[in-house]
Amino acid sequence: MILNMWSRCFLAFLASGILLFAQTQMSVEQLADFIRSELALHQHSDKQIAAGVRDIQLNEKLTDKTIIDLQAQGAGPKTVDALKALRDKTATMKPPAHDATSSPATAGEQSAESVGAAPQAPAVPPPSAAKQKEILQAIKDYARNYTKRLPNFFCVEVTRQYVDPNGAQNYRNAGTILAKVGYNEGQEHYNVYSVNGKLVDTTMEQLKSGSTSTGEFYTLMKSVFAPESETEFKWDHWAKLRGRVMAVFSYFVDTPQGSFEISSGDGASEQHIRVAQRGLVYADPSTGEIDRIRMEAANIPKSFPISSTSEVLDYEMVTISGQQFVLPLTAKLFMKGGRESTKNEIEFRAYRKFEADTFIKYDLDPNAPPPLPESKTQESPATGGEQTKPIEQAPPEPPKRKPSPFVLPRTEDLPPPPPR
Repeated sequence: MILNMWSRCFLAFLASGILLFAQTQMSVEQLADFIRSELALHQHSDKQIAAGVRDIQLNEKLTDKTIIDLQAQGAGPKTVDALKALRDKTATMKPPAHDATSSPATAGEQSAESVGAAPQAPAVPPPSAAKQKEILQAIKDYARNYTKRLPNFFCVEVTRQYVDPNGAQNYRNAGTILAKVGYNEGQEHYNVYSVNGKLVDTTMEQLKSGSTSTGEFYTLMKSVFAPESETEFKWDHWAKLRGRVMAVFSYFVDTPQGSFEISSGDGASEQHIRVAQRGLVYADPSTGEIDRIRMEAANIPKSFPISSTSEVLDYEMVTISGQQFVLPLTAKLFMKGGRESTKNEIEFRAYRKFEADTFIKYDLDPNAPPPLPESKTQESPATGGEQTKPIEQAPPEPPKRKPSPFVLPRTEDLPPPPPR
């Protein structure tokens, strides 16, 4: 995995998504997901999370119940104060259609706004230690065999760049890059053919504008799951992603084999460094199919120009020549150096089979397609009784999803909350 930053335009990217969500409209459910993700990663202080919350703009009312639930789940005092300020700002807004959170602290309570609404299901408990081991092994097997399922293909990578020169979390559009990405016999190749709507012929490494990344198709997954990486995995939580139940594990890699490269500057001033990484892996609990990897750089030396970097990579089923394969859908890259921050919103479009003359026949339209809807990458809590929709694993046959016997515990089967 290689991340590059041009010296005039530093990028910051927090795996938690603080910079991504700041100054944007979001729902109470998205706010709760953001805070829970921050608490799970343990990478930012209560003060830093609170600063991110203060810059969030909600489009619906934040209730006391939600604040109490998030506090019960680990939100610190500064974050709670920032949430209360948001509550006051949204007091006149319409409340959410349903509660976005639950905890023993508010078990059995109903806010005035939620009367008549369906009760919020309690959080689903983690699987047993034996089941966690079984799920994790399925994920490792899937990652090890991932490239065996892939055809040789081409696609269009759309990169929308944004920059915040003053660290005020006010991003402005910095341009759009279109590249042909080829995957052939396990190797990734990137060729940039459009910059800001103008046809060009160059490479990612030769671009001198903003930040770029390569390695989304397999390099990132390999760095996490290769045996020589000696990755440490721990259970994190259940989640729903694109309507499917996901088992989420946190991970940490601190070996040369599992590190990734960050570069800064250009020419004589260019600097390179390999660093450790940590993050989250979202996968189907029955088959191990990986649908999301959240990665954040760890232990970056203070002397290096880039102070933070992270990426969120989503996979989805795509069709190539009438067959279905799980391939990258979107990626969000964040980096920071000095006061300047950037983010890249990346999409992978127009997958097609690799052929000898594909390079010539590929439609070089310099204009970027419209962005994908946010619903394609939104995470939501998993609830009891939901059934997974996994993928049959029978390489080299293409995967096909079908109903699975793996079912999360039903709400009525969960233990009652402790007495208040």
